[in-house]
Amino acid sequence: MHRWLLLSYPRDYRRKRGAEILETVHDIAPTSRGARVAADLVRHGLRARLGRPASRTVVVWASIFTVACGLFAASFGTWLTWLGSRPLDHRELAAAVSQLYPDKQVSDIDTGDPPSVFIIYGSPLSWSSASDLLLGDGGEYSLAGLGASFAQLPADSRPQVLAELRQRLEAAGWDYTEPVYSNAYDCIPDDPRCDPAAIPTNITVYAQRGDDVLDIAINDDNTTPKMSIAMSRSTPWSAYPVGVVAFVLGTFSGWCLFGWASRRTEGHHPLVQGSAKFLFGFAMLLWWAPILFSAPLMLTHHLREPHFRWHLPWEWLGQPALSLPFLCGCVMLVLALGLAALPHRQPVDQTVAHR
Repeated sequence: MHRWLLLSYPRDYRRKRGAEILETVHDIAPTSRGARVAADLVRHGLRARLGRPASRTVVVWASIFTVACGLFAASFGTWLTWLGSRPLDHRELAAAVSQLYPDKQVSDIDTGDPPSVFIIYGSPLSWSSASDLLLGDGGEYSLAGLGASFAQLPADSRPQVLAELRQRLEAAGWDYTEPVYSNAYDCIPDDPRCDPAAIPTNITVYAQRGDDVLDIAINDDNTTPKMSIAMSRSTPWSAYPVGVVAFVLGTFSGWCLFGWASRRTEGHHPLVQGSAKFLFGFAMLLWWAPILFSAPLMLTHHLREPHFRWHLPWEWLGQPALSLPFLCGCVMLVLALGLAALPHRQPVDQTVAHR
């Protein structure tokens, strides 16, 4: 087993010191726990991949890069699992609506299936929508859904409308959350034209049955409540193991890639080293700024409202709403790797030079 663990060390390091390391491990194995020896081997091997033994910050920079790689890899893995999820069927929406409100007239309901699992402005993602994705409208790329709406509901009081909705959901076998209240629009609190009592209230109830998720929105405009129902799919069960595996693989691959670039630039000209460090640092700024901006907002949103389906992983990373900074960061990383790949002179062995 210990021989396999040596794969955590870079290849040149294994060739020079592999036999010595294995001999040392075999000598101390009878007096040490195997798990601890294995963990130390992997830890020292991963550190050796980074080179720069005198540096105190190289591990920090490597961790920043590898965690980002793991998060993006996990997002990509879950995106792939979503592509294999069960397609939406407009007939299921029609059946759900007829179960909940068979006595109400539906004013509008989707009669066709979505063209794909994810859409942007109603269409599948394509090269024609690249400008929308990169230039500020990336947030429109989202899960496809089906919708239905009622022109009006009986002019009952709001508690009666919600009580009736709960009864119908329970009778149809749906699990549901408590209502979420929000203002239909915001206004400046100190403005004399702002009357909080006159702002219409939006009420949202989330429900789930099997892999179907309903977002039921009631707009209380103080006259006649109006209701809309949106159906989407719950998160596929396979997204969780695939996301974890993709995170681990992305993290390890990122560590190995950073280590290769770190060792390659260690003996380069100071200009090459400085340029590579600048490109890498700016790339990490472009990668992490959207994450640090979006993740707290998403966490606050989830703590404030109940969800049967959490928001998609890449939305926590600010993607694809802020995909342009991410793409620019990728370009800078490619340039930094190109600098690391430049050939450079190896130091001449002094014992050979004096012969």
